[in-house]
Amino acid sequence: MYDKFFNWAFKIGMYIRCEGEKKPTEKGEDLLRRLIFSIRAEETPGRFLDKLSETITEYKTNRNIGLNIGLHPELYSQTWVADRFYYLKSSILTGFLNALGER
Repeated sequence: MYDKFFNWAFKIGMYIRCEGEKKPTEKGEDLLRRLIFSIRAEETPGRFLDKLSETITEYKTNRNIGLNIGLHPELYSQTWVADRFYYLKSSILTGFLNALGER
């Protein structure tokens, strides 16, 4: 179940890192780092999902960034509590971190 969120995060992370192009850019890596830093400290499901959606929305709607990205629809179709939330958070952060470290 959590592999789909990892795969989504990795795909989105690579897209952010490359700014929609084929090769990583310095600006894209900075944007991905900013996303990771903004969500990693959130310890409750509501705040985590709010910060994630806020940052993704900024990256999509900001004219200086303008990335064609979105949120996984299943993030909001389930209730995330206790261990399920921590598994979700770990899979998303791991996907983003793996995208950042991909060479």
